[in-house]
Amino acid sequence: MNFFIKNSILEKEQTDCIVIAIFESCQLSDSANYLDKCSNHYITSLLQLNDIQGKIGDTLILYNIPNVISKRILLIGCGKKNELNKSNFKKIIKNSVEVLNKCSIKNVIYSVSELIIDIQDNIYWIVRCLLLSIRENTYKICKINSFKKNDVHHLYQVTINILIEHDLYNAQVSLKHALAISDALISAKNLSNLPPNICNPLYLANEAQKLHEKYPQNITVEVINVEEMKKLGMHAYVSVGNGSKNKPFMSVVKYSRKNSADKKIIALIGKGLTFDSGGISIKPSANMNYMKYDMCGAAAVYGTMIMAAELNLPLTIIGILSGCENMPSGQAFRPGDVLTTMSGKTVEILNTDAEGRLVLCDSLTYVRRFSPDIVIDIATLTGACVTALGKSISGLFSNNKNLEKQLYHASQQTDDKIWSLPLDPEYQKELTSHIADLNNTGTSSQAGAIIAACFLANFTKQYKWAHLDIAGTAWRSNKDKGATGRPVELLCQFLLNQSNFY
Repeated sequence: MNFFIKNSILEKEQTDCIVIAIFESCQLSDSANYLDKCSNHYITSLLQLNDIQGKIGDTLILYNIPNVISKRILLIGCGKKNELNKSNFKKIIKNSVEVLNKCSIKNVIYSVSELIIDIQDNIYWIVRCLLLSIRENTYKICKINSFKKNDVHHLYQVTINILIEHDLYNAQVSLKHALAISDALISAKNLSNLPPNICNPLYLANEAQKLHEKYPQNITVEVINVEEMKKLGMHAYVSVGNGSKNKPFMSVVKYSRKNSADKKIIALIGKGLTFDSGGISIKPSANMNYMKYDMCGAAAVYGTMIMAAELNLPLTIIGILSGCENMPSGQAFRPGDVLTTMSGKTVEILNTDAEGRLVLCDSLTYVRRFSPDIVIDIATLTGACVTALGKSISGLFSNNKNLEKQLYHASQQTDDKIWSLPLDPEYQKELTSHIADLNNTGTSSQAGAIIAACFLANFTKQYKWAHLDIAGTAWRSNKDKGATGRPVELLCQFLLNQSNFY
């Protein structure tokens, strides 16, 4: 699908459809008012029939509009004037895409730049939200070995009309950012949606290595295999993969821009359990198929590195894809085992299904060698986080209030919601072991997401750190089954803010 920015003469554009906005009480947007005048008030005469009220979600297609070359005009309802927000704007665009696809429209002009969804940088956010919403709602999971062709959307050219020429520069910047972020989201979703017999730890490592092939000037990749992990003392990480024939691989993706004045180093660590059976503490069979999504954290890091390279951000970013598979076998680690982590701390295993924190604790220790200014780990870590926050909001934990505020700001900008949970010292008591420095689950069944984050906090005292628990937000189930790509846009925006790139 191709996207263009243009300052159009709407009535003279040869296109399949022009999308314009109206508000409640049939108030016209600037673009709608312009085309109404061009058509000798054809639009207002039809609105008098009350076929559309202008409420959010309303749509109406008009044909044969006088003095307008376009074959159709699609009216989209935007609710009360000046009360639109990003969330509702995305819903409106989703509805419009559904209508366009039903009509087999190939070429469309969206003329909605006059809408207000952000007090600051409105044109930037209009263009970005518009593009991301269109690509989100035309995304399809590629079926494997299907004799049927995958569904093909007809829409292939989208022009975004900018009414005021002065706004064209910001619109072009936004288009560039949005395309990079969209590529990141799609890449993360494609990787996450693969079945575990294809996307295993080695496959994940090979995909990481391809980033160097695509961006040789900015990205280098080192893949650490199980033997090297053992030499490094990463025994917690290694033990999780012991039960599987698919051995663990950790991919270290380093992005940097040459001659950058900004020396800030940011590390992103993604949990990459390409399948999690629970190991000896095996999960119930119902819904275990969703455990292929236990690598969505690694996929999010993978996608975010693509955005950084596409936009040539003035940062140094270390992306860790912690690939592993947790399976039961005679070689698997057991409840009762005591493991020595890379940090030297020992951990008593109470439950082998609390494996993600074991992989992450060694990854968090490993990343110290880069002396990072900021470390963020992203993980589908706990079902307890889903119980606490549901499927709409990711959990946030941090040892630094300023970093927490920065992530909140990026969350508000992108509408990728997060909520902060505590790391109070009293929770650390739950991790006491009679035989080791720590246990891996806590001694009670309460506050599971907090206990898991507190476990990780023991390995992050050397730097500013945040943990995003995306267990509830990384994928959808049932008829809408598939990866969401979250929190890729949040991470991308955080990096854009860190680089002062816009």
